[in-house]
Amino acid sequence: MTTTVQTLTRKQISNHVREALGQVYLAAYGDASLPESHLDATNFAESTLTRHAKRTGFRLVVSTTDDVVSGYGYGFTGGHGQFWSDWLAGAAPSDIVETWVGDHFELVDLVVDPAHRGQGIAGQLHDHLVVDLPQERALLATAPDDGAAARLYEGRGWTVLVPAIDGAKALYGLDLTAR
Repeated sequence: MTTTVQTLTRKQISNHVREALGQVYLAAYGDASLPESHLDATNFAESTLTRHAKRTGFRLVVSTTDDVVSGYGYGFTGGHGQFWSDWLAGAAPSDIVETWVGDHFELVDLVVDPAHRGQGIAGQLHDHLVVDLPQERALLATAPDDGAAARLYEGRGWTVLVPAIDGAKALYGLDLTAR
């Protein structure tokens, strides 16, 4: 098996790429037997991704394994006036907000198709996504358990800033100046 990772600009997100990312989204987050899962995947590919691609600092990385899209990761510059940043400002302690929120890289999603998990693809996607970012800090939210996501992020230097920020999720931060 051969996996490659490439960075795509917003102009390179063709209908074919959207469809492939929607299929990865469906495989990872949905149930292919449910019509609502297909609607969620279509909404992600056609609406959410399109809206996020217009954000400053948008970066998308896509993995291909044996000529099939096997995963993706993306984010953008987060700042005041955006939904998640403003939500964090009300949910996180003020010292965390002052230090971390605003002009940060917001890692929105990093997903590997379940059929391709366990091959190191998530790590490759992560590393391509955060390399040479102009921001000094990066933020994400994920479950702080002993699951694969937490192990991946913690193994790459992310630290828990707020243990319970959104139900079962924790706020993680990565100091990009230390890289």
